[in-house]
Amino acid sequence: MHCETSSDSGPLYSPTCNLDAAITFDDIKADDKVLIKTTNSEYRFSVIDPRNHKGMLSGGNLGKEPREAFLIESLDKDEDGALRDFRGLKTGARALFYLSTGCAIERVTTSKISGLTLVKAADRASLISRQ
Repeated sequence: MHCETSSDSGPLYSPTCNLDAAITFDDIKADDKVLIKTTNSEYRFSVIDPRNHKGMLSGGNLGKEPREAFLIESLDKDEDGALRDFRGLKTGARALFYLSTGCAIERVTTSKISGLTLVKAADRASLISRQ
């Protein structure tokens, strides 16, 4: 599958785009970018440290200025209303991030995820070298 999404610097292409998708922590590597489309907003998570799920988050209520964030999990309700967690990002769920704000920790929970795009660092490098 081939997916295109736009950004301030032009279109980004990724073979990993699916509107009914999941991205596990094992799928995310250093310098990857995850574009998260939710019911109400769009977010960008640029991965710095995949082992600790650390990156820079922007979009939604955070605005355009990226902030240091930790991706904790995705939260979803099953058929009987019980909360389930998913170790990564999943459509239909809400992403949970913790942001470092000086001496405090801020919790950010997105609205339901409607689309995910994983833009691998290796894919971006190969696109740049072809131009």
